[in-house]
Amino acid sequence: MLLDEFIPVDKSSAIRAFLFSLLTDDDVEVICGSVLPEDVLSALNCLNLLGKVVKQNGGVFKISGKTKKPTGPIDCGNSATMMHILMGISVYLGDDFELTGDKSLMSRNHSDFSEAAKLYHGNFVETTLTKESAQLKSFHLISMLKSGGRVHFKSRTRRNTEDLLAKTGAEIVEKPNSVEVSPVGRLHGYSVEIKLDPSSAFVSACAALIFGKSFEISDIYKDDSRMTTFLLLQNAGFDIQIEDEGDSFKVSGSPLCKEAHDINVKENQVAEIIDEIPFVAFIVARIGKTFTVKNASWLRNKESDRISESVKRFSLTFETEEFADGFSVSGVTKHALKGDIPHSFDHRMEMLSSLIAIDSGYYFKMNDSYKISFPKFYELFKYLKND
Repeated sequence: MLLDEFIPVDKSSAIRAFLFSLLTDDDVEVICGSVLPEDVLSALNCLNLLGKVVKQNGGVFKISGKTKKPTGPIDCGNSATMMHILMGISVYLGDDFELTGDKSLMSRNHSDFSEAAKLYHGNFVETTLTKESAQLKSFHLISMLKSGGRVHFKSRTRRNTEDLLAKTGAEIVEKPNSVEVSPVGRLHGYSVEIKLDPSSAFVSACAALIFGKSFEISDIYKDDSRMTTFLLLQNAGFDIQIEDEGDSFKVSGSPLCKEAHDINVKENQVAEIIDEIPFVAFIVARIGKTFTVKNASWLRNKESDRISESVKRFSLTFETEEFADGFSVSGVTKHALKGDIPHSFDHRMEMLSSLIAIDSGYYFKMNDSYKISFPKFYELFKYLKND
């Protein structure tokens, strides 16, 4: 089953593609389809507040105009990515932005970013990430464009920012555990086509496996680190194939599990799979094996505390253990549902609840939070069910 039509564009790349137009007064073209997740729409809709003119023709967005300081607050909705990218852009432009968002976003801890901003006073900055976060790395890389700098880290994280900054003419030197940015006087316009979202592709693959369907997804954003989730399913025993298509990946798989294995997530893998950890855990547990993750305390600072919220859901059907920095879930001792599947306004927790409901036969009505990242999530369900 080809699932491409249901999967949205890569949210991380699309948000950056729109917001990075603020770094240049040249024209920018973003090709990303016309059905956009709400987080991406928040980034697109803020551009006119900063002097940009956006013209849309189907899935093609042309952005022009000179960037100016906003006269009022910028609403980031639910998107921490948008807020943190804008914080870096404000450092580069030398302007203060008033950033706001919904209740979930404003209740999260953003102190790592506000503390990082204090480093930038027009000098070369060399620093180490306080958390292994792609958003924090992106903040530093954008802030360093003015006077240069070098950021160190332990683990690979998503590299959307590096890919896109290269298109603007920024000079970046990447090493295994650091990135150095040279000062730049002027960044150029760009044209970029956004591929499909690896995270939504993985959730779609999980749904297909639960429905007992083989699947194929092509044109996925090409970043090796984003394929770690699929590699973990390979390691668990599933027949998963990853193919290099030049500028994208294609992934296919089967619900057949040859020989099931436990999965222990390594410390250097956590940052690569941070948003998909609950879904990997569920798929591993439902084949009767144990999934364990530690060094994932950043999960407690998402739209919800995803460690405790995941455990709350898994404990309905599986044996679980919660740690300060992670959790373990075992499918060895499976029992009937003991209570209601909880609701949340965290889009990923709602999608997880829906997958659990499908697997258990338990009724669950999802709220609209899925539209934040995956507008066609329920259409995918109907397709898998009726095919």
